[in-house]
Amino acid sequence: MEFFTIILEKSSSRQVLPDNFAKMLDGHRPQNMKLRQAGNGLRKLWDVEVVFDTDGSMYLDRGWKQFVRAYDLRHGYFHVFRYDGNATFAVKVFDTTMCRRRYQDDDDASMLCLFFLSISLCLTPI
Repeated sequence: MEFFTIILEKSSSRQVLPDNFAKMLDGHRPQNMKLRQAGNGLRKLWDVEVVFDTDGSMYLDRGWKQFVRAYDLRHGYFHVFRYDGNATFAVKVFDTTMCRRRYQDDDDASMLCLFFLSISLCLTPI
């Protein structure tokens, strides 16, 4: 399964995950997930605690802030999460130019850009 998120707050200590992803887990509530920056193989895995609120919303909590710091994630950055089914996400990071960020440890040297033609994004916090 793949989904995207956008950092809407300047400093976020946790990341909400889509309700449909939580539903896909079919009642299983993992306590931890592993994150890796897509393109770096399995060289660096980040352990991140998973928490659920009373409404059943799922968040990446303790460990998320360290991932954000390590990859210099900022307000307006777009992330594509790909879940591998083994409590691991590969995360692709796109910056405010809508181009994929490249990091020193990337295996894939090609430059990927997202082009949004005639699309207006409305980023309104709930």
